[in-house]
Amino acid sequence: MLDIKDIKGLGGEELLKEYSGNNPYIKYMKKKYLTEKSYFLTTNQSKYVTKFYNFEPKMINKVVEITNYFSEQICEEHNLKTPISKIFIETLLAESEKAIHVICKFYKNQKDVKLIWIPKTQLIDDIHYEDVDIEVDYEKYSKLDKRGWYAFQHQKEGIEFLLKNKKCILADDMGLGKTYQSIVSALESESERVLIVCPASLKINWMREIQNFCEDVSIIKGKHWNPARFTIINYDILKNFHTIEERGKKYEDWELRREIVEFNPDLMILDEAHFVKNHKSIRGKILKDLSKRFTPERIWLLTGTPIANRPMDYYNLLSIIDSPVSRNWVQYARTYCEGVRFKKGGRYVWVTKGASNLEELNNKTKRTILRRKKEEVLDLPDKLITPIYLELQNVDGYKNVWEEYLQQRKIDGKKGNPAKDLVEMTLLRTFIAMETVPYTIEKVEEVLELNKKTIIFCNFNEEMDSFLRHFGEKSVCVRGGMSDKQKQFAVDRFQNDDDCKVFVGQIKAAGVGLTLTEAEIVIMNSLDWVPGNHEQAEDRAYRIGQNKTVNIYYMLIDDTIDTLVWDILNEKKKVIGTIMGENDIITEFIKKIENE
Repeated sequence: MLDIKDIKGLGGEELLKEYSGNNPYIKYMKKKYLTEKSYFLTTNQSKYVTKFYNFEPKMINKVVEITNYFSEQICEEHNLKTPISKIFIETLLAESEKAIHVICKFYKNQKDVKLIWIPKTQLIDDIHYEDVDIEVDYEKYSKLDKRGWYAFQHQKEGIEFLLKNKKCILADDMGLGKTYQSIVSALESESERVLIVCPASLKINWMREIQNFCEDVSIIKGKHWNPARFTIINYDILKNFHTIEERGKKYEDWELRREIVEFNPDLMILDEAHFVKNHKSIRGKILKDLSKRFTPERIWLLTGTPIANRPMDYYNLLSIIDSPVSRNWVQYARTYCEGVRFKKGGRYVWVTKGASNLEELNNKTKRTILRRKKEEVLDLPDKLITPIYLELQNVDGYKNVWEEYLQQRKIDGKKGNPAKDLVEMTLLRTFIAMETVPYTIEKVEEVLELNKKTIIFCNFNEEMDSFLRHFGEKSVCVRGGMSDKQKQFAVDRFQNDDDCKVFVGQIKAAGVGLTLTEAEIVIMNSLDWVPGNHEQAEDRAYRIGQNKTVNIYYMLIDDTIDTLVWDILNEKKKVIGTIMGENDIITEFIKKIENE
């Protein structure tokens, strides 16, 4: 058969004479052309021969589901009396970007076969999908993990899903461990260059999670590109390392940023992938460009909310993983978003706020998305505690407060009076608590998108007031100085009012005696000195009447008093197994900073 280089410039009829392949349609045309003087190729037939001359037909032998619309078309064109929802594809003869040419049957006992074109948008199933067996040595990763964690059953299923599907969406509910699953999967896939794109607030946490397995990790900041095996970058600075070229514009080499392309990641993980639902945003354009023009072998999207409001939110995510359903935007808009185009001010505008044919959309995407809700997962413990490590934004402000505290201790001769230290450290702890507030608000907003209720525990009135101002009528609070009647009113509203989504509680005032089982998310915005107070607060949601797993998140500003105290609290809980008193923990804290 002619080489593809030799085909250029030759017409379809000339190529027919040389054809020796196995495409029955081209062989049929060749026979007609050589035996019938009056036979000439149409323009489309000539294009077909030229384009698919070297395409070797592939045996498929697979039953695939088709859309209702295409089923109606087939029934009408082939005079079928019985409607069909599936067809048997025997052989793939040709494949373009938008359609496939196949030998198929419409019914199981059909004797003759048909040659038809099928638009890819009308296929529910991917004809190229092959289910492969994945075996992972989870014991190896439990030993490798510094924490000694062992994967839950649902996490094993998620890891195997990621490894089977090179481009896919892991859409597990919050708290099911998407980060853990993706890190183990990345290691198991033996990916050498992993690019993790996430919100800025999660970069430190990703680094900490990866370092439980591997030290070869870096965080990209500002405009400095310093990649490692695991390279973490936030959405907002992608533009510093990849330039979207405008059509028709000429660029000098120095104007084009190509660090990500030159890094050439073999795996790209997009955390909180709903951040790129808008294909017109800079981050959406960049990631779509990277996924299309400079395709990584694997692209995994992680999100608990793949469709925030409507099916169009889903489109860009599907496009990034190259889902067949996303290859025709107009078709997607009309079929799944009730898309309507109208003229406005001299130009055409699309409205895609609707939702339609959702069952079909689900069927078309079911192989490339894994979605588990927390209440559906049977292997979860009743209570999950997760530290979230955060980046300090006001570094200079913290340094000033911290140095003032250390200087005062030096002046006092490091006597380590716990009572005095407690007073002095209040300013330091309040500073960190207020630095944590924006991160906690972001986390709660994520929970609200899932229509779930949240408890936020605090130590200081200042941080509590910040949350109450932000969440307004959606929130209630319990703090010191309130009467029992006022506290009960807040509890009753949180438990019974669907519009009340956020309970803000002072750890000591609200950490005992209250039943808040409507919440399944508990967030500690600041730490108390006594681990027993944390446990009491955690159990406001985790008590009789709670039928769901409770997720508890400790928001910790990395490399500050937060992480120092957190480590001490956990060391003491592990070693002694008893609840330490406030003075004991402060004494341990003082010893730690004096030894550093």
